[in-house]
Amino acid sequence: MLVRFYDRVISGLAVTGGISLVVITIAIIIDVVLRNTGFRPSQSTSALVEYVMLYSTMAAAPWLVRENAHVAITSFIQSMPVRPRLLAGRIVLTLCIVVLALLSWRSGAVGLEMVASGSVDMRSINIPSWILYAMLAGGFGLMALEFMRMLLRGNIYTGNEASH
Repeated sequence: MLVRFYDRVISGLAVTGGISLVVITIAIIIDVVLRNTGFRPSQSTSALVEYVMLYSTMAAAPWLVRENAHVAITSFIQSMPVRPRLLAGRIVLTLCIVVLALLSWRSGAVGLEMVASGSVDMRSINIPSWILYAMLAGGFGLMALEFMRMLLRGNIYTGNEASH
C-alpha cells in the first residue's frame, strides 16, 4: 500500500510538473501580448517563471528516472560483453544514488540554514529562500530513491532495451 501511494506521488508530481509548464507558457504569452499591445504586464511573471521551471524540473525528474527517460550514453556500454556491462550498470546506478543523495542532503542542509537565518529571495516577488532548496532536496532525494529501486529490481541496462 505504501509503494502504491509512493508511485502515485511520483506520477502526481510529474503531472503537476507538466501542468506547471503549460501555465508558465500561457503566462509568458500573456506577458508578451500585453507588452506589445501597450498594456503593462505583471512584474512578477519573470520571477514566477523561474520558480516554476525549477519546480517542474524537480517534480518530473523522478518520474523520468522511473520511465528510463533520463539521459544515458549507451554506445560504449553496448560494445561490452554482458557481465562487464551488468557490472558497469550497477556501478553507474550506485554512483547516481550516492551523488543524488549527497545533493539532496546538501540542498536540505542549505535550506535549513535559510530557515534559521530567515533569508528571503527578493525579486519582483519575495519568497522564503528555503523553498528553492526544499524543491531541490525533494527532487534529488526522489531521484535517488528511483535509482535505488532500479538497482534493487535489477533494472540494469543490458543492451536489449529499446533506444530512446
